[in-house]
Amino acid sequence: MNSHFKPAAALVGDRARATYALWESVKGSRLAPKRQEITLALVRTLAPWMWIVEVVDDGKDFRFRQAGDRVVQFVGRRYSGMVLSELPSDPFYDRLQNILRCCWNQKAPVAFGPVRSAHPGKEHWEVEVVALPLSDDGDKVTALFGVVELWPISSQNIAC
Repeated sequence: MNSHFKPAAALVGDRARATYALWESVKGSRLAPKRQEITLALVRTLAPWMWIVEVVDDGKDFRFRQAGDRVVQFVGRRYSGMVLSELPSDPFYDRLQNILRCCWNQKAPVAFGPVRSAHPGKEHWEVEVVALPLSDDGDKVTALFGVVELWPISSQNIAC
């Protein structure tokens, strides 16, 4: 596993930690909460940094469903309805695919970073991501959600 992956309990960003805590409280003793349990009212202040992807073809791909305004500003566009495989293979999207696939495979939270952004033109930012499984049936991971935490590169000590 990539050295930038870590347990979700080791998250450093306030929003990332809050999202993980929220997921834990909604999930209870189940594998994961249902997608419809992650409501806008529940995630109020986290919504601008939050994203949801749907698992496609048993984890072979991921369809973008929702992204908050801060996520859209960071990546430069909305991807709603597109699948990850439609995007170019580059370090940014390859990293995203690894994070999503790891969460789906493990059926468990995945934390990544903080690391320097691999998004072209955004290398002056560092990012921390938490990906959390959602399950409609309590057995199969059907979607993932999480947040992207962002800092100017000079504000944290990170590995490049």
